[in-house]
Amino acid sequence: MNRQHRWQAVFLAAVLGFCAAAIAAEADDDLRAELEEAKQQIRQLRQELSQLKADTSWQYQQALQQELRKVPPAAQASGGTLKLPAGWSIEPYGYLKFDMSYDDSAVVGDNGDYVLWVQPENQTTRADDRTSFTARQSRLGARIYAPDIEDVKVMGLVEVDFYNSEFAAENKGTPMMRHAYGQLTGSDWSLLFGQTSDVLSPLVPSTIAYTVGWFGGNVGYRHPQLRLTKWWTPAKDHTFKVEGAVSRQIRQDADGLGVDDGQDSSSPTAQARASYALPWAGRSLQAGISGHYGKEEIDWDENQPVAALKTAGDDDEVHTWSVNADLLIPLCSTLEVKGEFFLAENYDAHFGGIGQGVNPVTRDEIETVGGWIQLGYKPNERWAFHAGAGMDNPRDNDLNDGNRSDNCFVFGNANYYFTKNLSTGLEVSYWKTDYKNADYGDDFRVQHTWQLSF
Repeated sequence: MNRQHRWQAVFLAAVLGFCAAAIAAEADDDLRAELEEAKQQIRQLRQELSQLKADTSWQYQQALQQELRKVPPAAQASGGTLKLPAGWSIEPYGYLKFDMSYDDSAVVGDNGDYVLWVQPENQTTRADDRTSFTARQSRLGARIYAPDIEDVKVMGLVEVDFYNSEFAAENKGTPMMRHAYGQLTGSDWSLLFGQTSDVLSPLVPSTIAYTVGWFGGNVGYRHPQLRLTKWWTPAKDHTFKVEGAVSRQIRQDADGLGVDDGQDSSSPTAQARASYALPWAGRSLQAGISGHYGKEEIDWDENQPVAALKTAGDDDEVHTWSVNADLLIPLCSTLEVKGEFFLAENYDAHFGGIGQGVNPVTRDEIETVGGWIQLGYKPNERWAFHAGAGMDNPRDNDLNDGNRSDNCFVFGNANYYFTKNLSTGLEVSYWKTDYKNADYGDDFRVQHTWQLSF
């Protein structure tokens, strides 16, 4: 190889070396760039993973706290919750109710929380106006559903309010059992056992006042009973129903022997009602006839004055009976009229006779007649209006001088519903009570209410 060729070879080798170095340097730069990008992605992935762990932990803690808030503290401590057998369920309901009222005269009715009748006007009661605040009508209840027995539905109901004693302090109302019963319901029959409203006279005026016109024309209360109901459907949306019950007659201890006179009787009280319902004005027209019959035993004191034809010291049985009618007529989708009428004897246990059942002097049953009527108007979901009147009129010949001979009332109210659960209302009523051969008493009453239902 000559010198020229040697220099050419050296030059070519140098060029190739330079190119290789350049290529290697470029490749190294690309590799470093890729490595740096990979490191950046790893750092980003680590940040995202850390954030994901934090989010997951927060969500878990939030979910855990929400679940814990659903469980009562006692159950948290024991690690358990309210458990029902398979097929059972409980549906609570009720309302919290506040009432404030003003009466311009002295009334009988749990320190003015409500009105049963008005005291006769005299120097003591003529200007005895009073104001009342109470929350004792607040009501708590629960419907209890049990597993069906083939095609028979099984359920129960329990309900209380806080009007157990008129002698309790106003801010210490004690629970009172209103309803406590079980019920079996088939396709066209039902059997009820326990305490609930009477079969007779089932309608009530829509008053804000707690007593819904008791002793003023509205009769029927709540008694322990065994009730059988049967119904038929003679036409579409038509229902004919027959109800019968045996119940305990709860009266008072008139003879002072420590035994309720109704319990002292050897037989229970029988109640019955027949009713018919049919479509009317887009709703349901309902009409019913009802009644009851029972006995009470009063062991009169031998030293107590008696009327002629009575033998002192006899263990007398007095009778209690009634004939009642009820009617509800929807006039249109927003307007209805309803009411009841009764004729009865010894009806005080069912809130008739103005609280007078048997004359303690003549020892005879007191006959009474009365009823009530109401017009209701509900133009929309926000407003409801009611106006009505009632009267309870015992027969004068069965009364002694000074006994209550007539009790009547008229009322009107307006109720506003902020929602289906929250409402407020105002009611104005006038009561008048007559006394046999004595001064009457009358009362003008205004009552305002707030109610939260659930």
